[in-house]
Amino acid sequence: MDLREYAEAFDEVERDFEAAVEKFGVPFERKESAPREERARVAAACGCHCENGGFSLWRNWLSPACAACRTGEETATFFIDLKCTKSCYFCFNPNQDHYDYFRTHKRDIVRELERAHDVGARFRCLAITGGEPMLYPGEVEAFLRRAGELYPGAHTRLYTSGDLLDEAGLRALADAGLAEIRFSVKPPDADDGQERVYALMERAAAVLPDVVVEVPVIPGSRAWMEELLRRSDAAGARGVNLLEFCFPLHNGAEFAKRGFKLRKRPFKYLYDYWYGGGVPVAGSEVEALALMEFASREGLRLGVHYCSSDNKNTGQIFQQNKAFFADADLRAAHPWMSQDEGDRFLKCAKAFGEDARRAREWAARAGVPCGFDAEVRSAALPLACADALARACPGVELAESASVVERWEPEAGPARETEAAGAGPQAGARPGRPSAHPGLYLREVAVTPKASRDRT
Repeated sequence: MDLREYAEAFDEVERDFEAAVEKFGVPFERKESAPREERARVAAACGCHCENGGFSLWRNWLSPACAACRTGEETATFFIDLKCTKSCYFCFNPNQDHYDYFRTHKRDIVRELERAHDVGARFRCLAITGGEPMLYPGEVEAFLRRAGELYPGAHTRLYTSGDLLDEAGLRALADAGLAEIRFSVKPPDADDGQERVYALMERAAAVLPDVVVEVPVIPGSRAWMEELLRRSDAAGARGVNLLEFCFPLHNGAEFAKRGFKLRKRPFKYLYDYWYGGGVPVAGSEVEALALMEFASREGLRLGVHYCSSDNKNTGQIFQQNKAFFADADLRAAHPWMSQDEGDRFLKCAKAFGEDARRAREWAARAGVPCGFDAEVRSAALPLACADALARACPGVELAESASVVERWEPEAGPARETEAAGAGPQAGARPGRPSAHPGLYLREVAVTPKASRDRT
């Protein structure tokens, strides 16, 4: 088997994924409209930070909660229930576990926080979301006060549409210790009644440390979004989070009638991500990057952050791959693996067929760790050694392999594949191989010829 034959298995998974998702009635674009390398170009052009593997762009200010989200370390989000005052067609709450149950049943978030504290959980960022949490102002204020007692100094934030807030409510939140309020402002196509939110922003900025607007960048809304940035800046907002707009794998008719298409190569690596936002919509990133440039040209004072769908997923991969570094046996079984500090996947270089034999022999001479798979005749080596191998063995073709730690039951073995269908984006892959440590294995999710990977 050569590299192209091996990589074709992943291409086939991608085609199957697209076919399964398109059954919801929303097609993929035929050609990728937003290559990921464009992010770095825009960031350089407008003096923005381009961080977290190029997945997060920001200027002037970034919420500490957004920085913590990249790894998911010492941060948690709580909800009372999933009732809401809005009915946005793009809402992804229906993808939440037990959505129907939590439309009619409440959770005791104060007690949940106390239980987490009792077992030693450490938090530096805590959030309340919904639904609409301000349906229950008493519970929200009680949570904030208890958070201040159990985790003094932790950054607290609240997500709200603002529908149920007034000046007295804002003061009560401030008195309870809220650090950041995030107003979910919806474009006119999705909702109405947003004018009062701008007035609320000014009042909130007078009593709360940080006021943030969080809004999906819906293709075709650029002029409205530019006005939102101007008005948010004038109202004293500390920042605006521009979210990549996603199709949540339901309400397909609403997306289809608006003419939306889905982004080609929606994820850097196709995988079963926990984040329920769905599949990115084509055109959203293009407009988000244009808005970053607009904010720079206008000299707006507020922070502007583009949070791509990729950015939402790095915390999951970081958390899963912590097991690799926590377990000496797992590391010893795969000494050629290293973590990409950008996208958080575990990576190595790979050679196939006759190239694998040459790579293996070079690694033995050079004292470089190398894994050899006789079944597919492939050799795995550290990415850091790829250039040295290429110099020593001209003509050897290398690929970049990306993996993530998963768990398996010894009696069942690792999962062979996962179909791309149903409640969320999932991706099959070539089977991972069990490690020396029971219950863990590395699942390979992508193999890309290194020449093409170096260009992205």
